[in-house]
Amino acid sequence: MADKNDLDDIPPMVPEIDDVNAHRNGRRAQGQEIVAPPHGKHQAYRSNVSGWMRLSILFLSFSFLGSAYLGYLAYSEALTEREAALMRIADLERRLSFAGDNAEESNLNLNERIDFNFSEIDKLWAARRVINVALEDIQGGVARTELVNSGQDESLTDLNKKLAGTSELIVNLEMSLNSAEVDLAETVLVVESLEESVNSLASLRSDLESIRQSLNSGDSTVLGLVGRLEYMEESMESINAHRLQVNESLYRLQERLELIQRSASVPAGI
Repeated sequence: MADKNDLDDIPPMVPEIDDVNAHRNGRRAQGQEIVAPPHGKHQAYRSNVSGWMRLSILFLSFSFLGSAYLGYLAYSEALTEREAALMRIADLERRLSFAGDNAEESNLNLNERIDFNFSEIDKLWAARRVINVALEDIQGGVARTELVNSGQDESLTDLNKKLAGTSELIVNLEMSLNSAEVDLAETVLVVESLEESVNSLASLRSDLESIRQSLNSGDSTVLGLVGRLEYMEESMESINAHRLQVNESLYRLQERLELIQRSASVPAGI
């Protein structure tokens, strides 16, 4: 309330007409103001109100200028962003148009490719049916071949057994042939000795003939005759021994030959 009374005591801004006229007529009015200055606290309040107003106006001015500058910057930035957005929109429209053209072309190519793939799939199915038929034929041939091979395996097993037996027989035959050759060589030697003995028999025969003649003539040389008879007996024993040896050799040789014949006849039966 005190502040309100103080405001009521403030002198008017416009002086009265009488004060103006008196001021003009007085000599001392040159150094005085028209409006009477306030007294005391009214003067201090006037100074405070004036400074606050100045600061407010200055602040408002700077605020307005700052707001205008910020608005200008925002407007410039908005224009720049608008141009960039328009350029991006134009680029996107161009890309979209290009993508649409490519999509149409790709769609056509894809349809052609799908048709081609379907035709190739049909060909593959046809080839698969042909391959299945050929595979069934091959499987039938394999089954028949397995049946034939099973019989051939049995035959091959028998042949292997027979071959093993034949190999053993051949070994035995070779051994028998070697033994027969040895026996034959021995027989040849015995036959040669027998021939010598036969030749000696011829000489013994001539000796017997001379002994018979001597006995007929009455020769008294009995001792000589006895010696010759003993020699003839020894020769006969030697001939008998050779004959027995020849017989044994011939018997062994005959056995070897019979064994060889039996061994040779076995492969023919196999």
